[in-house]
Amino acid sequence: MRSLPTPSVIPAEVELRIFVGGDAVRERVAEIRPGIVATPHEDGLHVRWAKRPGWGRLTLQPSVGPDAVVLTPTILHIGRWRLRAPRRVRPLVLPLPELPNGLRLTGVRMSEDELVLETVADEWPERLSRIPLGDLLGWLTNAALTSTLPRLGARS
Repeated sequence: MRSLPTPSVIPAEVELRIFVGGDAVRERVAEIRPGIVATPHEDGLHVRWAKRPGWGRLTLQPSVGPDAVVLTPTILHIGRWRLRAPRRVRPLVLPLPELPNGLRLTGVRMSEDELVLETVADEWPERLSRIPLGDLLGWLTNAALTSTLPRLGARS
């Protein structure tokens, strides 16, 4: 006597994006470099000197470092002029809190008033859902075949 195969879902790789709000980014930068005001923008992190904000700004580009986000100066804005950032200006290094086991940082980018951390989990350690797997697979099959989304967990 053979039993029927049991359906299972094993995600190969799970991508997660962690959105860090602008206030948290400003606080972290102020801890590392007091007197600097930081504002996340689409084109990078804009930093200004708090005492003289009208003097200009520096644009920093984020990149992934070992256990940190490295913000490298790229463009100095003074009035209408855009200049290459001076080499003597050191990058800002924002240490990351320890990520959960199996999660690794693969990318980082700026968005309007937030920092986006892109991470990957090679395997997902938790259950995918509290809904029985058979019901979940049936729901996904029905959605794929009929292009309609039935109510999940509803009894027919």
